[in-house]
Amino acid sequence: MNSKVQVLRKVSVFSSLSKIHLDEIAAITHTKTYRKNEVIFHQGDPGSLLFVLKSGAAKISMLDANDKEYILKMAYENDFFGEMSLLDGHFRSATVTAVKDIEAIVLYREDFTHLIRKTPAVVLDMVAVMSRRLRKADENIASLTFFDAYGKVSRLLLDLADSEGQAKDGQIILNPALSRHEMANMTGLSRETFTRVLTEFEVKGRIKAEKKKIVILDEIALKREII
Repeated sequence: MNSKVQVLRKVSVFSSLSKIHLDEIAAITHTKTYRKNEVIFHQGDPGSLLFVLKSGAAKISMLDANDKEYILKMAYENDFFGEMSLLDGHFRSATVTAVKDIEAIVLYREDFTHLIRKTPAVVLDMVAVMSRRLRKADENIASLTFFDAYGKVSRLLLDLADSEGQAKDGQIILNPALSRHEMANMTGLSRETFTRVLTEFEVKGRIKAEKKKIVILDEIALKREII
């Protein structure tokens, strides 16, 4: 099987497509690489590409009026970003930066629109996945607005556990590519408040925080913080 098809099949936005449609999409994609800390695109740039991560990790962020960075989410292997610009061709709504070396499969809007004119069924399943992503984004915005500091940190840790956690002996091990400062940005908290909450969670036996690793010891207790 074509290696691109194998990657695309693992990506939620393409996973329900038929082999024929996957072959058609794979045939019009290209491969790009990015080094750690390289900006893939900036907020406000013209948009015409969908990116699928074959390997590596990226952070998706925005700047407020005071140029403070807010990290909206992380993207990992078999994840995708840039889908809105693929559909509407408008400017990028966020900045994406590689936090690890990246190999990506990219799909140009012009090639994609040409394909769906010939095969409109391709886009139907993709739209359903994109709708779920928008709902998730709404949940993240709500958490920044309504949750207290404990709920925000718990939500972040649980999201990281879902996306990159490694389960071992009843624990979940996180090796986030982000610094503590960047993780604080994802919660909308100051670095000091974020660190204080981590320390309190550690004292209560919910996590064990090390320099570059966080171990979730009590997932249920963290979930209670966001109820």
